[in-house]
Amino acid sequence: MRNIINLRKSDITLILKQCTDNKLHSIYVYGSIGRGEEVPGKSDIDLSIILTSPLTSTEIEILNKEKIKFINANYHIVPKVDFDIGILDEVLKEDNLYYWGFWIKHLCTCIYGEDLSVHFPRMKPNINICKSLNQDIVDTLKSYRKQIVEGDSDDSVLITVLKRIIRGAYCLVSAEDESWSINIQENLVILNHYFPKEESFKKIRLILRGEKKLIHTEILEYIDYFTIWFNQNIV
Repeated sequence: MRNIINLRKSDITLILKQCTDNKLHSIYVYGSIGRGEEVPGKSDIDLSIILTSPLTSTEIEILNKEKIKFINANYHIVPKVDFDIGILDEVLKEDNLYYWGFWIKHLCTCIYGEDLSVHFPRMKPNINICKSLNQDIVDTLKSYRKQIVEGDSDDSVLITVLKRIIRGAYCLVSAEDESWSINIQENLVILNHYFPKEESFKKIRLILRGEKKLIHTEILEYIDYFTIWFNQNIV
């Protein structure tokens, strides 16, 4: 994490400050870079951005343009940058304890601004946390499907889709399993235990291990399949 994120931390912070019109409260990094497992040229920068108020449509457009410029200038180091945006008042609401609270407390590292993790208690995974973290997974998969169909995706996006599917599925069993793993291969081993007849998990494991080719049409099939699967399994 330190090499990539510290190298570009000031650039990212400056972009966000300029594009959010003084609405920026804090920035958090998560994912492989947040865990210190980054691979230069392959690892994305995944950020949660907390704002004091929502962005206007113009500000969103400017931010997206600046993000693209940043990626183009640093593609040899960071192929992709993703922003998850939250509004401060919503983040601190008691109703969002199991979503934003768990997310910021246990899965993120603050790299700018006031660290909100001090406002939340330590938590063990439970069914409420798992439901909260998966609340948008169907919409997310549909959004990725649209992106792929429109040709606005590369291999990194396809891998991101598969990882989101696996992490979402693992989240459904983590409380019962009394575990919390952020390692995608460990997630797959655990899923195989709970869903031994689910062939899709076995095939995705081969892709993520580099033993099976990435094929756009197959990824679309996984998206369609797991859109139904999550609707059936998230109760």
